[in-house]
Amino acid sequence: MKDVAKVGWETRQLGEVCKLVNGRAYKKPELLDNGPYPVLRVGNFFTNNHWYYSDLELDADKYCDDGDLLYAWSASFGPRIWQGGKVIYHYHIWKVLPTDRVDRDFLYYFFDWDKELIKKEQGAGATMIHVSKGSMEARAIPLPPLEEQQRIVAVLDEAFEGLDRARAHTEANLQNARELFENYRESILDASRKHGWSLRKLDDLVKIKHGFAFKSAFFVDQGQYAVLTPGNYHETGGFRDRGGKQRYYSGEFPSEFLLRKGDLLMAMTEQAPGLLGSCMIVPENESYLHNQRLGLITPKDAVVWSAEYFLQAFNLKAFRKGLSDTCSGATVRHTSPKRILAEAIPYSDNKAELEAAASDLAEREQDCRNLEKAYHEKIQDLDDLRQSLLQKAFAGELT
Repeated sequence: MKDVAKVGWETRQLGEVCKLVNGRAYKKPELLDNGPYPVLRVGNFFTNNHWYYSDLELDADKYCDDGDLLYAWSASFGPRIWQGGKVIYHYHIWKVLPTDRVDRDFLYYFFDWDKELIKKEQGAGATMIHVSKGSMEARAIPLPPLEEQQRIVAVLDEAFEGLDRARAHTEANLQNARELFENYRESILDASRKHGWSLRKLDDLVKIKHGFAFKSAFFVDQGQYAVLTPGNYHETGGFRDRGGKQRYYSGEFPSEFLLRKGDLLMAMTEQAPGLLGSCMIVPENESYLHNQRLGLITPKDAVVWSAEYFLQAFNLKAFRKGLSDTCSGATVRHTSPKRILAEAIPYSDNKAELEAAASDLAEREQDCRNLEKAYHEKIQDLDDLRQSLLQKAFAGELT
């Protein structure tokens, strides 16, 4: 951080201008399905709407309420001004108590700016970013006089109100693009509206084979054979190139687990929301390995087959819901070949019709993904502009 040279500004350690209060760690039996107090965990702090509750009566500093400044410091991290009513906050969240030397909203904006610096310090490849209480208290904060803090907050509030509107509008367009495509897919694959089509149990059409349990001792960063995992899937289906995060295998393995171009694979473990049941078509011949958490789907004898069609059918809402309703596991959800084969999809014995539907959907999905890419780029531009304004604010350059 550059030295602050503006008149009246000084650089202080964060611990001098606020107090960080740890939440409470919970044992699993203490997290209830119902109770008087919701327990705010890091997942709830950002995206997860599944709540646990507590009936414990705790010290007053273990609760937070509307208007409290909070900071999630492990895995997903960053600040938030809480507006969700009285809750108990988890150990991985701090309640931030500002002194009279710093404005609460100025401190919030500092945390919002500083979290990007922390990400850079911990490295782009870090997957579990966290900040210790001591290291956070030692971080330097540029501190102007209180009146100037409040002026900066007012300027940022006005600027970010416009950016937030633009971001919300772009996110709505992004969601609409995907929904329009998915609704089209539901319509054209409606078996009740297509002559000669019917819902068919997968057990009548395909076989599903588990992958191989590759030994972790032979995983390497580079090699000839890449090990496919649920991380290689897009939530909406399709192969995801993991770039530098891709893992390879240097040990021996049975040749039957070396995949061929065009093989159809389904994710049977939900490492991230939406991945359960997602499918990909293997993009290259004899370059990828079939891992145990994936199901290789092949046609039964005499079954009319189009991997591209089955890929689309496995994204239908009824099929995905069926898998979700029958899966096992509380934290990480799993399905199995038996459960998958019990589900049904729309199907025709006419290969030309299957291929025509698959081709039409692939073309429209590519158009959808092009739109999504443009919207993601716009969102990134808005986020970059936000960070640029924060940079100016804490360099004393915001007018």
